[in-house]
Amino acid sequence: MSKKTPSQDFNYKFEHHWGGERTKIQKIKGWIKKQKPPFNKILMHLFSYIEVWYWEGKVIQTMTGVDAEVEKIHELWDNEHSTKPTVEEGPSSVSDLPTLRIRNPVVERGTEESGTSVAPPSTKIQIPDPWE
Repeated sequence: MSKKTPSQDFNYKFEHHWGGERTKIQKIKGWIKKQKPPFNKILMHLFSYIEVWYWEGKVIQTMTGVDAEVEKIHELWDNEHSTKPTVEEGPSSVSDLPTLRIRNPVVERGTEESGTSVAPPSTKIQIPDPWE
């Protein structure tokens, strides 16, 4: 007869779930695995149908949210581009040839110059002479 030490007799199965807290689906599956043998197979088989139904509903819910966000973005883009460019016709130095000026409020929105500027008003850069 062989002697068994207590460490050889120890048999314990454990589960580890990566990524934080367990979801309700994982908790239910864990509870089903702990049931006695005839019931755990039956419950696991029945729960597989519920799990498929759950995930299909989750996908539909997520896609509905994505579709709503896409509609909001489309409305934003439509409102952004609803202003149309205008064409202004003016006199020119050449006879029978008008000067055309095309204005688009969307493009010209950010081109206004402010009165307070950091750069000097002239294009000439003045560097002081360090030897004076």
